[in-house]
Amino acid sequence: MFRSLIRAPLTPFRPPVNANINNVRYKSVGKGLRFAPPPSKPQQSVRLAAQVGQESADIGLLVDTFIMPTGKNLPSLFRSPKERFALERRRIKQRLIDLRDMLIFRYSTNHPLHPFQPRKFGEALHKAMYAAFSVGDIDTLRTICSDGLLSSFRKRLSVRPSNVRMEWRLHRMLSRPRVVSSKAHHYAGIGLNRRQAVVRLHSVQSLAKITVGKRGEVVVAREGGEEREVVEYLVIEKKYDKGVEGAWCVWGTTEETTVEKLRQMDEQKRLLGLI
Repeated sequence: MFRSLIRAPLTPFRPPVNANINNVRYKSVGKGLRFAPPPSKPQQSVRLAAQVGQESADIGLLVDTFIMPTGKNLPSLFRSPKERFALERRRIKQRLIDLRDMLIFRYSTNHPLHPFQPRKFGEALHKAMYAAFSVGDIDTLRTICSDGLLSSFRKRLSVRPSNVRMEWRLHRMLSRPRVVSSKAHHYAGIGLNRRQAVVRLHSVQSLAKITVGKRGEVVVAREGGEEREVVEYLVIEKKYDKGVEGAWCVWGTTEETTVEKLRQMDEQKRLLGLI
């Protein structure tokens, strides 16, 4: 049933060019149900400069976005100490780099950081996005989604049968939203700055399909609708174009940074000459 919201997974590494959505992971069924558009292309400074010069450009997930794995994705401190310490070192290193970038952003742009905004807006945008997509409300999606995510939603809504209605419900949050990554980037000489955050949302949701007749009568009552425990890493961002602060919007979702994913990220960065 959740397939109407979900698509196939992407490649693990996501250079910061072009619009993409990563993955949504549903814990209760023991395997991922996914939603994502095509993978992005590697960063090139010329292409990046051309894109950020456009107000509506969807640049992508900021490079080196690190999300500490949890549960079965987190290597055991006793069985796999080397891998565990590698992740812990990367987490500390990346947090220090992110803090440095935040300070550069703050003092080079004079924009306040608003550190508590991502948690507040992440939860609100999550509810608004899924509610709007379930009923096919493109106007609302246009105001809260990045260009790449909006395009993906448009494509899926275009193939949804006209006699099918989806009903999405957020039953309860199992824990408070938590910001697991908060980054800022100052594109010197271009007039564009960017904030991006990843918010962890742990909730119970349901999605039901309702088939109606030509007169709007219900032909097939609720299909699906089972409550499911869901963990999502929602990516939200805001842009500052020539000093004008934009609103927070949803870029998509991403996954935890596993050991294997970290290796692939580093390898592709080597191939691109980034390290």
